Amino acid sequence: MNFKKINIVFQNEILMTSLKIKDGKIESIGKTCNLDGYELEDYYLVPGFIDQHIHGAAGYDFMDATNEALEKISTALLAEGTTSFLGTTMTQSIDNIDKSVKNLVPKKLSGANLLGVHLEGPFINEVFKGAQPFEYIIPANLDIFKKWNSNYNIKLVSLAPEKDKDHEFIKYCRNSNIIASIAHTNATHEEVQNALNDGVKGFTHAFNAMSRLHHRDINVVGSMLLYDDYYAEVICDGIHVSREAVKLLYKQKGREKMILITDSMRAKYLPDGKSELGGQTVFVNGMEARLEDGTLAGSILKMNDAVKNVIKFANVDLIDAIYMASTSPARNLGLKNKGYISELMDADLVILDKNLDVYMTIVGGVIKYER
Repeated sequence: MNFKKINIVFQNEILMTSLKIKDGKIESIGKTCNLDGYELEDYYLVPGFIDQHIHGAAGYDFMDATNEALEKISTALLAEGTTSFLGTTMTQSIDNIDKSVKNLVPKKLSGANLLGVHLEGPFINEVFKGAQPFEYIIPANLDIFKKWNSNYNIKLVSLAPEKDKDHEFIKYCRNSNIIASIAHTNATHEEVQNALNDGVKGFTHAFNAMSRLHHRDINVVGSMLLYDDYYAEVICDGIHVSREAVKLLYKQKGREKMILITDSMRAKYLPDGKSELGGQTVFVNGMEARLEDGTLAGSILKMNDAVKNVIKFANVDLIDAIYMASTSPARNLGLKNKGYISELMDADLVILDKNLDVYMTIVGGVIKYER
């Protein structure tokens, strides 16, 4: 497969050039002009988006724990340019989480790549539970976690560090190459600092479900903004986080440590109305998904819309927006062959039109979606 003339978004520049794909990899760049291929001078070729925090889409949730759910979500994500993802669980019974995790072993799917599991909960603080069911919240438990992770497919764990006694769990994650991220937490600044020292790598859905900044204790939000070297996810939909908060986060973190996520749930791609999250009824109206008490319950955000929004909210260019949707998550997850466009990298690619809507999605060198 060849692209003769297309605007390729690299890490630091956009160039109109050519690109050749062979055997699922990017074989060459700038050397295919004499070959047949696509000429798309008004389009952008970007690295495939990597969504490290997504619960579901198209009527399915990873907690359904079925292969049908994996297939349907995997294929639905192609329309928004996502080529890889972590299947994200939520606070539920021990048995239900076990079933979900055991189903989320990377396997061949029809759409985007399943990279493994993002375990969100149940090791969280009830004070900032958000849409996580209260009755299933438990302290960090290494024995339970090891049973869930018998296939070694859990890549990222979101937890409240103050619920991890002596940081035994956080230290285990550090020593096992599992990313620990602060989430649903009422931690103080000192507790955050100690958790970072013991191996925490980042912050889950920035500003949401975390103790607020105060001038006598900057708590989790202030700590997230203070420390430069730690990743922060953000749901860039203008609902979970204001435009100004996105701009502030970018000002503090820059593209290198800011990760665009959707945190989307099963109602994405469905009409407004009733839906479900973790056994709870969710009401979807426009771009908002809320529990009956008004609590935000995930999103219906698409990744290409997150890219559009961060450009508007934080006044960044396309290069940096794509970096936050592709390169930053790849680096956070330790992916060596994904996240940017270069020779020998995996051919997980997306073609965007001038409006940044998805025209084509390529996974492993194969066109999986075409508008």
